[in-house]
Amino acid sequence: MSDSFIEFFDSNFWMGEHNISNKHTVSDISSLDEISGRTAKYNINGALINHFNGYFCSAEAGNDMLSDFLEKANSSSAAAACYGVLFVEFEYFKGPEIFHEHLKKRYQQGFRAIRLLPKSHKYPFEATLLKHIYEVLNSCRFPVIINLEELDITGDKYIEWMKILHVAASFPEMPVIIDGGSSKEIMFNSYIYLLIKNSSNIYFNTHNLFSLGQIENIAGFGGSDRLIFDSFYPFYETFLSVDRILEADLEEKDKQNIASANIKNIMNNIKI
Repeated sequence: MSDSFIEFFDSNFWMGEHNISNKHTVSDISSLDEISGRTAKYNINGALINHFNGYFCSAEAGNDMLSDFLEKANSSSAAAACYGVLFVEFEYFKGPEIFHEHLKKRYQQGFRAIRLLPKSHKYPFEATLLKHIYEVLNSCRFPVIINLEELDITGDKYIEWMKILHVAASFPEMPVIIDGGSSKEIMFNSYIYLLIKNSSNIYFNTHNLFSLGQIENIAGFGGSDRLIFDSFYPFYETFLSVDRILEADLEEKDKQNIASANIKNIMNNIKI
């Protein structure tokens, strides 16, 4: 397999109206154009999509808007396969039965991951306090995405790594995908290595692993099956994230694992 045949799947694409920065607003039409164009240009044949409305305004409204977009996108022959990232709605806190029914409905609409926003949306992420939600996700093998900046409650880079490890260890069938957001993760290398070493279900997105040899070292330490490609579009230009994988000093099979195989395996293992 040569680099030209590496197939990508983007696990971190954002769309909708950005309430703070208009340059990051991505309309429905622009999203379809971007997703279709990236298929031809970068061989990105699928995407997990987050909706800004679910972040800035209402989780439920954002989920509904994204559901409508997924229906439109996946009926378009020009678009790559599109899936949704769910935001936690207030109803989910009422109990496991209610949450499971909501999760089943959203899965049928095309959602394949759930993003936790404990800092921005003001709720806990600890294994005990969020137990009933994690238990449902664990039983369904449904992946959780959490941004490191959402765990930095004080804003001084103090992240409670043991709580992440406790969540992963308590719910071993639930993939936990760590999204670095806009942080520079070189300062967290030792934590990344040790979380991988001490878990079987923690994964790391790659969009900001830009320091020399960082992806190669992490892959060498824990195996390429613990890294997941993402573009973090529109905050990063797509070519930066793609080139970082293509130019990595790794075997082709490792590049393919990172580019799409790992996230596809996670999604294919969902049981609802």
